[in-house]
Amino acid sequence: MGKMLDLTMPFSERTIPVPGHPCPRLEPLTTLERDGVRNTTMTISIHTGTHIDAPSHFIEDGASIDEVPIDRFRRPGLCLDLRSMAEPGAPITFGHLKSAGFEPSEAKGAILMLASGWSDEAWHSERLYETNPFLAEDAAAAIAEAAPSAIGLDFAVDDTKPWPNHTTLLGADVLLIENLMRLPELPRDGFEVTAFPLRLVGENGGPTRVVAEPRR
Repeated sequence: MGKMLDLTMPFSERTIPVPGHPCPRLEPLTTLERDGVRNTTMTISIHTGTHIDAPSHFIEDGASIDEVPIDRFRRPGLCLDLRSMAEPGAPITFGHLKSAGFEPSEAKGAILMLASGWSDEAWHSERLYETNPFLAEDAAAAIAEAAPSAIGLDFAVDDTKPWPNHTTLLGADVLLIENLMRLPELPRDGFEVTAFPLRLVGENGGPTRVVAEPRR
């Protein structure tokens, strides 16, 4: 087995939530000194930090996260290096994807990683959601047509409401793995992605630990 690369954003009360979502809260339930055991209660939005959006997040009759077949979360990965094209507050277009080597036939059924390097720079700052690059609608439509199992990205799927790219992609049953890190470090000669979310019954997404390892 090759060395695993952890693509998950560190999670704590300092993790930046989506604007309008509550900040994470982690509070001691029991302590070693008082109770002989440590335990913690956690209050979060399930779309904070690294997480997967299920189709039901935007689609009326879409699958909830526990209804998505488990093999969808472990697939061969592809990475498009968009660092030279990504600019704060600007769209990542279909032309950018093509310039980075996007081939629809290669993406089908895979987990397509879009690497801008943005979250590595801004994950600890309010800038994460204030001046982030975002996917253009023509890029989202092209990805939806290519039918990957999921896309993973380190910048925003959408710019602002009504979040059309979420509807386009989730409506095409393309899962969204958001708030990833270290995507520019992914091996260029092939890798496998494992991204298992919590099995939250009936819910529209779930916090996820995401790792990549070189393909054997």
